[in-house]
Amino acid sequence: MKRYQAEVTVRTSGGEEVTYKGDGVGPDTSGQELLDGAEAAALAQERGGTVISSRVREA
Repeated sequence: MKRYQAEVTVRTSGGEEVTYKGDGVGPDTSGQELLDGAEAAALAQERGGTVISSRVREA
Protein backbone atom coordinates (compact mmCIF):
# COMPACT_ATOMS: atom_id res chain seq x y z
CA MET A 1 0.00 0.00 0.00
CA LYS A 2 1.10 3.55 -0.73
CA ARG A 3 0.12 6.88 0.77
CA TYR A 4 -0.60 9.43 -1.90
CA GLN A 5 -2.00 12.90 -2.59
CA ALA A 6 -4.05 13.64 -5.67
CA GLU A 7 -5.33 16.80 -7.32
CA VAL A 8 -7.57 16.86 -10.39
CA THR A 9 -9.03 19.97 -12.03
CA VAL A 10 -12.09 19.48 -14.21
CA ARG A 11 -13.88 21.88 -16.55
CA THR A 12 -17.56 21.19 -15.98
CA SER A 13 -20.11 21.00 -18.78
CA GLY A 14 -21.18 24.49 -17.66
CA GLY A 15 -17.64 25.85 -18.18
CA GLU A 16 -16.61 26.17 -14.52
CA GLU A 17 -13.32 24.83 -13.17
CA VAL A 18 -13.56 22.55 -10.15
CA THR A 19 -10.55 21.09 -8.34
CA TYR A 20 -10.77 17.88 -6.34
CA LYS A 21 -8.02 17.18 -3.81
CA GLY A 22 -7.51 14.15 -1.68
CA ASP A 23 -5.03 12.03 0.14
CA GLY A 24 -5.19 8.49 1.28
CA VAL A 25 -3.84 5.02 0.99
CA GLY A 26 -3.99 3.17 -2.29
CA PRO A 27 -2.79 -0.03 -3.82
CA ASP A 28 0.88 -0.56 -4.57
CA THR A 29 0.51 0.32 -8.26
CA SER A 30 2.17 2.70 -10.66
CA GLY A 31 1.68 6.44 -10.43
CA GLN A 32 -0.14 6.36 -13.76
CA GLU A 33 -2.69 3.87 -12.44
CA LEU A 34 -3.31 6.05 -9.37
CA LEU A 35 -3.65 9.10 -11.63
CA ASP A 36 -6.13 7.30 -13.88
CA GLY A 37 -8.21 6.37 -10.82
CA ALA A 38 -8.18 9.92 -9.45
CA GLU A 39 -9.26 11.32 -12.82
CA ALA A 40 -12.04 8.75 -13.13
CA ALA A 41 -13.32 9.61 -9.65
CA ALA A 42 -13.37 13.34 -10.44
CA LEU A 43 -15.17 12.77 -13.74
CA ALA A 44 -17.74 10.60 -11.97
CA GLN A 45 -18.61 13.68 -9.88
CA GLU A 46 -18.71 16.01 -12.90
CA ARG A 47 -20.52 14.13 -15.64
CA GLY A 48 -19.76 15.62 -19.04
CA GLY A 49 -16.65 17.35 -17.67
CA THR A 50 -13.12 17.36 -19.03
CA VAL A 51 -9.91 16.91 -17.05
CA ILE A 52 -7.70 19.95 -17.63
CA SER A 53 -4.94 19.07 -15.15
CA SER A 54 -4.09 16.33 -12.69
CA ARG A 55 -1.30 15.05 -10.53
CA VAL A 56 -0.65 12.31 -8.01
CA ARG A 57 2.36 12.05 -5.77
CA GLU A 58 3.45 9.73 -3.02
CA ALA A 59 3.08 11.34 0.39
